Amino acid sequence: MSGRLLILGCGALAREIALAIPTTARHFGREEFTVIVAARDAARAAWIARLGCARSHAARAPVKFIHLELDWNDIDKLATVVKTAAPTVILNAASLQSAWSLTAANAWSELVKKGGYGVTAALQAALLPQLGRALQRAHISAPVINACYPDVVNAGGLRMGIEIFSGIGNIALIAELLRQHLAESNFARLHLLAGHWDVNQFMRPPTERSDLPQVWGDESTLPLEAILGAPLLAGDVTLNAFGAGLSASLLYSVATRSDWTGHVPGPQGELGGYPVALRAGTISVDLPRGLTLDAARAWNFNRCERDGAVVESGARLYFSDRAAHLLSTVAPRLAEGFDFRDVETVAEDFIELRASLMQRPSCALS
Repeated sequence: MSGRLLILGCGALAREIALAIPTTARHFGREEFTVIVAARDAARAAWIARLGCARSHAARAPVKFIHLELDWNDIDKLATVVKTAAPTVILNAASLQSAWSLTAANAWSELVKKGGYGVTAALQAALLPQLGRALQRAHISAPVINACYPDVVNAGGLRMGIEIFSGIGNIALIAELLRQHLAESNFARLHLLAGHWDVNQFMRPPTERSDLPQVWGDESTLPLEAILGAPLLAGDVTLNAFGAGLSASLLYSVATRSDWTGHVPGPQGELGGYPVALRAGTISVDLPRGLTLDAARAWNFNRCERDGAVVESGARLYFSDRAAHLLSTVAPRLAEGFDFRDVETVAEDFIELRASLMQRPSCALS
C-alpha cells in the first residue's frame, strides 16, 4: 500500500521527521511514498520539501515531497489543504508554544520550569479542534498523530472533536537512549514506561537523576543501576534529530498499514508513554508479562502529575498542586484547570498571561 503523510507545521521537529522519511522508505523498500508539508510559512514549507527531495535523490528512495500553505484561522482553507493532501496519516507538529523558546530569563519560562510543562497544555492543544473541524468538513478519516505534548494532550482528543491515534517522541527518545546504552546485553526487546517528565531527567548527569522509568529487558525488570548511567540526552533542538528516525518509522508504518513495534506517548488517548504494537492499522498497548494496564495507567498518571498536569476521564485537565499554586499567584482562574471543549478560549487566556509574564524578570514567582 502506498502512503501519503501530511505534516502540519514547519519547525525543527517537522523538518527532521520529513528528512528521515527517505531513509525509512528505503529500508521498507515499498511503493512510492508522498510527504506533504503544510504550514503557515509557505516559503519554509517549500524549503523543507526541497530538502526532502534532495534527501530522497541521495538515498535513491521512492519518496515525493509537496508543499502547501495553510491558514489555521480559516476552516474552509484548512479543509481544502487536508482534502488536497488526501493523507493516509497526519502528523500535527504545530502548536502555540515551542519548548525551545522557554530558555529565556523571564517569569513565563520560570513558571513552566517550576510548575512543569503541563502548564503549557492549552497552548499545545489549541489548534487541534480546528483540525478536527477541517477533517470533518473534508470527509477525511486518516489517523492523526500528535507531536505537541502528547503525553497529556492526547487524553483530551475526543473532547476536542478529534480522535488521536498516538503521539511521537518522549518515551521513544528514552527507549532509543537505553537501547544504545544496553546494546551489549543483547535483549531481544525492551519495554518501557516513561513520559515527558523522564526526558528532563535524562538531560541531567546520572548523579542528579531521580526515580527513573520502569524498564524490562526480555520481560524481566531491570534494576535501576542498569539504566542509571545512561548518557545524557541533548537539552537543545538537536534532540529532534535523535528521535526523528523512530517517528518516521512509525508514521510510515501507519500510512502504509505495516506492522511495527516500539514506544509512543498517548496511544489511543492514554496518559503518558507505553510500549505498543501496530498491526493492520490498529495500535495497541504491548505491556510486559505481569504488568496490568491499570498498574501502567496509575504509574503514568503519577508521571504526568509530576510534569504539571493530568486529565481525568478524558474530560478535564487538572494542574498539579505545585503548578496550580504558581498559577494562582498570577492567574487564579486558570489555576482551576479546564475542560478540553474550551481549550481554544483557555489558550487565548494563556497567551495573554504569557505576554504579561514575558515582560517580567525570572525569580518573580514563589
